[in-house]
Amino acid sequence: MPSKVFYNIAHRGASGYRPENTVPSFLLAMELGTKMWECDVRFTRDKEIVVIHDATVDRTTDGTGAVRDFTYSQLAKLDAGSWFSPEFAGARIPTLGQVLELFDDATELVVEIKDGIYFPEITDAVVEMVIARGLESQVHISAFHWQVLDRVKALTSKIRTSALVVCSNQPTPPPRSIDGKEVPVYTKPQDLIADALAHDVDILCPPAGFITEAVVEQAHAAGLLIRAWGLKGRDEQEMARLVRCGVNGMTTNYPDVLEEIYRNS
Repeated sequence: MPSKVFYNIAHRGASGYRPENTVPSFLLAMELGTKMWECDVRFTRDKEIVVIHDATVDRTTDGTGAVRDFTYSQLAKLDAGSWFSPEFAGARIPTLGQVLELFDDATELVVEIKDGIYFPEITDAVVEMVIARGLESQVHISAFHWQVLDRVKALTSKIRTSALVVCSNQPTPPPRSIDGKEVPVYTKPQDLIADALAHDVDILCPPAGFITEAVVEQAHAAGLLIRAWGLKGRDEQEMARLVRCGVNGMTTNYPDVLEEIYRNS
């Protein structure tokens, strides 16, 4: 049964249509009426919080090299749009502050901290920025590493945390690393729910393929919201399946498609 609490989250903006994690992508999410966006953040060499998914700039810009090796002024000169389409040539890597300036009082943002395991101070910097702007009720912080989420909770109880977890339906799955650091691979819902409760997170985020109606029921029984990550492209059947399972939301590159599916469910 579809959940009444449902987050349709524009993954890196409306990234199915415009270059991910850029102002054009977030502006389209706004135009589509999507009230929740997701972005990824990393530190530059001079400790600016920038919005980019990968550890390097190679895939989504015309540059090469690790994000952490650039100053922000150097990153700001890179073209972050042409890789997607010539139409978006000249799009730039935004700062987190620039993205926060875009949305209104009705919009929420999920900030995924990518390299907090290497730079604990980025977590502090994100939290400080959110508090300084009075956006604690509109921002969620997500991460794959429990230490990052623990740090958020140590700094404030007002910002919601979302635990991104790696799961497998194999009984003995191979190890997995995120940003070069090994993370747990969960095979049993009760184990990931227990860890989520132990770390006082607000929302549990397993991969879409691990979620069943039974998993959702167990999470809800434990007092957790549950949303999916890792949808592959414009998979309308999977979106509809997850909605039927009762999830509380999911990240999608096509928030307009998900909105229609949820509305008609």
